[in-house]
Amino acid sequence: MTLFHLQAHRLVHPERPLHSGDVTLVARVASLPVGDEIYQRSQWQVEAINGETFSLWWPDRVTLGWYGAPVLALGQRYQLQVRLKPPSGILNQGGGNARQRALAEGISATGYIRNGLILEDSRHWRGVLATRLANQVSALPRGDLLRALVLGDRRGIGNDRWQALRSSGLVHLVAISGLHLSIVAGWVLWLGRKGLSRFRPSATGQGQGVLWLICGALVLGYAALAGYALPTRRAAVMVLLALALLWRCHEARPWELALRAAALVLLLQPLAALSAGFWLSFGAVVTLLMLNWCRPPPEGRWAKLGYLLYLQLGLALVMTLIQGAWFQTYTLQGIWANALALPLFSLLVLPLCLLAGMMAIVVPEWAATPLWLADQALALVTVLSEWALWAEQRWPLLGGHLNSEAAVSLLVVLLALAMGLLRPWRTWPVYLMVLLLVVGWRLWRPEPPWQLHLIDVGQGLAVVVEQEGHFLLYDTGAAFVSGYRYAERAVLPMLRERGAERLDYLVVSHSDNDHAGGVPAIRDALPVLAYRGLGGACQGEEQWHRLTLRWWRAPAGPAEARAIDNNDSCTVRISDGVHSVLLPGDIEADAEALMVEAGVAGPVSVLVSPHHGSATSSSPGWLAALSPQWVLVPAGYRNRWGFPHPAVLARYRAIDSQVWVVGQEGQITVGFWPGQPARLISQRRHRSPWWYNRQQDAK
Repeated sequence: MTLFHLQAHRLVHPERPLHSGDVTLVARVASLPVGDEIYQRSQWQVEAINGETFSLWWPDRVTLGWYGAPVLALGQRYQLQVRLKPPSGILNQGGGNARQRALAEGISATGYIRNGLILEDSRHWRGVLATRLANQVSALPRGDLLRALVLGDRRGIGNDRWQALRSSGLVHLVAISGLHLSIVAGWVLWLGRKGLSRFRPSATGQGQGVLWLICGALVLGYAALAGYALPTRRAAVMVLLALALLWRCHEARPWELALRAAALVLLLQPLAALSAGFWLSFGAVVTLLMLNWCRPPPEGRWAKLGYLLYLQLGLALVMTLIQGAWFQTYTLQGIWANALALPLFSLLVLPLCLLAGMMAIVVPEWAATPLWLADQALALVTVLSEWALWAEQRWPLLGGHLNSEAAVSLLVVLLALAMGLLRPWRTWPVYLMVLLLVVGWRLWRPEPPWQLHLIDVGQGLAVVVEQEGHFLLYDTGAAFVSGYRYAERAVLPMLRERGAERLDYLVVSHSDNDHAGGVPAIRDALPVLAYRGLGGACQGEEQWHRLTLRWWRAPAGPAEARAIDNNDSCTVRISDGVHSVLLPGDIEADAEALMVEAGVAGPVSVLVSPHHGSATSSSPGWLAALSPQWVLVPAGYRNRWGFPHPAVLARYRAIDSQVWVVGQEGQITVGFWPGQPARLISQRRHRSPWWYNRQQDAK
């Protein structure tokens, strides 16, 4: 616990050198760069900051983006002018946690490079090998998977491939972990023992020590090829310790080996428990040890084949459960796909890929045939994943999002089954208690009649209004040329977490990218019953179940009086007769004045701040007419415009409104109960109030 606290202290201490602001760094490229000629992103290892040598006490890793960068290579040394900020990320129900991942990887700050000067054009050997292998496999249909398995280089894997791998539950096969290192160790030990028994038989086990040392060295070599990233280092430490304990402590039980391995990993890297890689690697190694302990290897060829299938089936089941628990997704196809893929992957695919990859790197003129064979072997993975994707598209219940309630219910049921198998009190009252727990979990927290969810989409806007299983989505967040879309990373996972199967309304306030960028992704993922705003009408009043929707858009005026098309935003006022919400898009002072003149700017309970808290919006007269109790500001963490503007915050405070900023709070949920004030829930403060989720300020 002391080491955990010290490492966390070093990463989040406000006085650490790599924290925030404009600084000059001398740093080396520490990861394979991701991106293109427009934008590149990579990790950097800092050697000096503002001319002073960097202290060994503080973390020295940062993640930086660079627009218009030269072609970066692993190992190059630069002098950089950068703007830093603490590790941050969006935080929503059902979505990922970039800040948690960054801290688990030892990242002290993130930011972007303003300009840089190369000091040393040295190339790291792994970067050279990655380029050489990429050129060798560029014409192969599954060359992207070969690069991932040999060097841990997943930059070539496209979205379609990732989607197919996720649908089949085979995504863990292309992320080098304890499973891959264990397979390498197993092959080395098996081949070594066969060789010793044939060429140097010994009743006393002479030569076994050298064999175990060679095995450990090759495990370390494979980890080095994968880049010794923190997840790979954790897996290597775990596998090496398991090998050492198996070699020297033959009487140790599997749970003792597992606990010792976990203790060593957490001793060296206390924050490892925050990463999915730790649990995937640990789960793979522990599963194999426990299965071997529960059922020792039998004698006989067919018995050994059945034993291998037993190991693979057990490993497939556990890996599927871990992925479901960590990523809140499930696939019922993971078990059959892994049961078919893992035996051949262990016995043929991975060894052949590593052999072909080494030949491509060392003797490229002889590598054409081995690479072709490895590519053909990988067809097993791609065919199974494509079948699984086809089946999931045809029968959606085969896979999808696993919301938190379902995950907890599944965990309780599995816990009950484990207790029933391992304890003597296997009686019906135990299972009745479990059933009551599952039912009670679902009834424990009743939902309000309707809710508003302001989704954390950085410097953009996406709002979900939910009432009794019906959903309205107002704006979709931004999409970028890199392929990153907030609709896919934040909006859709949140909607799935809430159980949305369709949208009653999709409202696009106006055409700015930070509001409309995710529309194609939303249309592809969910059926939409009605469009408003940019894709439909925005006038009049209509009833949506218990709620009244009042649409309004400022009438067209002189071009010089309008700021781009912000004042064209489609606004909607949502009311249940007691509580009301106003979603004004990006309207500015001109449109706000027209709204007051039109008599549609009445008091509201909750206001989503227009134009992200810009000084050109939230005019005093308009705010006086609305008199909101709560103002929710959709401004990203430390955004470059400094939103919400201090003058705007002063206006909100002047009318006694309480202000929450999504960049500081994460997703904000407002629940409306009859006869009660609105209740606000912050994703960071209430749902996930852990130390690594705190973002202390919003600017």
